[in-house]
Amino acid sequence: MILVLRHSISYITPFKQSLSMLRAVNFVRLLSIVIFLGTLSLVYAYLDPVVSFSLETDTPTLHRTDFFYLGALIFLVINIFLWLLIKIVAPKIAQRFGILSAGWFAALPVVVNFYICFLIGFLGALNNTSSLQLSSYAYLNYLGPILLTIWMVLAIYFMSTKKSLD
Repeated sequence: MILVLRHSISYITPFKQSLSMLRAVNFVRLLSIVIFLGTLSLVYAYLDPVVSFSLETDTPTLHRTDFFYLGALIFLVINIFLWLLIKIVAPKIAQRFGILSAGWFAALPVVVNFYICFLIGFLGALNNTSSLQLSSYAYLNYLGPILLTIWMVLAIYFMSTKKSLD
């Protein structure tokens, strides 16, 4: 991702500015991956052998090992899809709207990764009701959409005003 963005953005703005923006976005993206792995591992450690996705008794369940691997696989597929999307779309955004808009768009995986972390954390609280009160963790369901909305509003703002790092 950094090579594609660096190559496609470097001729639009000074190389030093685009490189520092890409480094910051990539660092935060790596940090979000580490936080996801920590969240998934911690939730896995405290899960009962059978993972439920609802408080109702007739909902489908998974074994906690299957939940771990399925969660990791879904995370990987989503991140590969977003990486390919950024690889294709970010250079076009940089040409049309500027480097700041392209950098902001490249931060989409960070927002999605944190959203997935919030969902995994809520599922961990849902399945550990013996020692955790579920109502104390209900906010985790709302943080992801709020984060995505903030990201989207700011992306539209940057693109409509054509903000740049110049």
